[in-house]
Amino acid sequence: MKALLTAIVIGVSASAGAATRPPAVAGSFYTDNPKQLRFVVEQALKTSPAARDARALVVPHAGYAFSGEVAGKAFATLDTEGLRRVIILGPSHHRAFAGGALPARGVDSFTTPLGEVRVDRPAVESLRKISDFNGPPAAHGPEHSLEVELPFLQVIAPDVVIIPILVGNETDTEIARRMAEALVPLLDDGTAVIVSSDFTHHGHRYRWTPFSEPDLGAKLLHLGEVTAGRLAAIDPDGFTYQVEVSGDTVCGVRPAMVLAELLAHAFDGVGEVLEVTTSGHRIGTWELSVTYAAVAFRGSWTGWKRPGLAPLLGRMSPVQGAEAVALARATLESLLLHDGSLAEWYAAAGEREALRARAGAFVTLNHKGVKVGDPRRLRACMGLIEAGQSLSEAVVRAAVWASKDPRFPRLKAGELGALEVEVSVLSPPRRVAGPAAIEVGKHGVILEKGSHRAVFLPHVATEQGWDRRTMLDNLARKAGLPSDGWREGALFDVFTAQIFGEDH
Repeated sequence: MKALLTAIVIGVSASAGAATRPPAVAGSFYTDNPKQLRFVVEQALKTSPAARDARALVVPHAGYAFSGEVAGKAFATLDTEGLRRVIILGPSHHRAFAGGALPARGVDSFTTPLGEVRVDRPAVESLRKISDFNGPPAAHGPEHSLEVELPFLQVIAPDVVIIPILVGNETDTEIARRMAEALVPLLDDGTAVIVSSDFTHHGHRYRWTPFSEPDLGAKLLHLGEVTAGRLAAIDPDGFTYQVEVSGDTVCGVRPAMVLAELLAHAFDGVGEVLEVTTSGHRIGTWELSVTYAAVAFRGSWTGWKRPGLAPLLGRMSPVQGAEAVALARATLESLLLHDGSLAEWYAAAGEREALRARAGAFVTLNHKGVKVGDPRRLRACMGLIEAGQSLSEAVVRAAVWASKDPRFPRLKAGELGALEVEVSVLSPPRRVAGPAAIEVGKHGVILEKGSHRAVFLPHVATEQGWDRRTMLDNLARKAGLPSDGWREGALFDVFTAQIFGEDH
């Protein structure tokens, strides 16, 4: 009985004795009538006059009545000359996991009303040996994100084989980068990559309602445009930070992260946003709205380009410092307003080279109009001391942390206009022999004693009018030690800081 149930769920081809994955959403997301389905797909493909030269796509996966035309515009650009294989990456809507999930062993095709699409079994088995592709095969059973793309492939490239991969929502940036690198040996002139993703899901049913009338449709459209623009720009950081910081409900953010890393490290070409629209623009109401984007990438695959370690940051210019402050402000706006400010910062031209170098940074929020030294001035201050990440990453993370500095109430959007943003860019810390080596006003200080640790930025002592001993008394108390706890057994690291602010 168990074997019979398995056959019913998976499906069995009597002619080959091999398993096939049957359609899960035919008749709901798209018609289950083969003749009508082919007609719908062919009509959607006619909506784009673009050249057929794309090697990678981002396409929506909603019901064809809502997103079919947008998907058609993307698929119409795919280079099908010599196309033999398509890697399809989509989100898992039903199972939570990290990394990629491949079909169950033995599945050699996916079926739609138009027939079977063969799975590239050797390629799938090669990926199965990699731990990042050991997600649950059962996730494929009810999933629609890959299935709804198949009829388009069956019409434009009926003989291709597929490598179907679901990417779990617990996939982080590091896993996404490893997955991308693992896919590189499969890339050649006959292989394309498709990411299946819808963008913003707005409405009470989706538990995400940051925007309201008036102009809700315009707001959603703009957010979709700037977010898709970061993918088209092949900007993994800009895309990932925008979605994660804003909380945007892009269901395919994880497979899109894999594609962004793949394009950034193993592609020579450019991207283009073909169209962005919403279901609201389709039906005239935004009570429940989903945003759809079509993005095409034209160029050629390359070997994996592994960049060298970014250099440590040197001295920053005022223009570069202003860029860092603008990044902190944009991060806070995207975080609290859920808008596209962060994506817009990444899209804008400016002095960005310094922000790619490694450095630590703190983001400080001060109340406007409150004098230096007044204890009511500080609203929040958080950051990263070590230079283990790019300055841009340090600023983004520090700004997010500052919004929830545990010493203060959580920051609210209405406060942003009354606050000044300040960024302290840190030199790498260095160990000193003892307190006598600390220069008040020049050095920031890290005190460590056992499990106790605390830090002051260089300007804290100056603003408070402290001498060295008073500063260290206060630093010890901040670390949870007695005031004189720094006098014996403590370790001291010092660093310097360049400070940039909106009022400087």
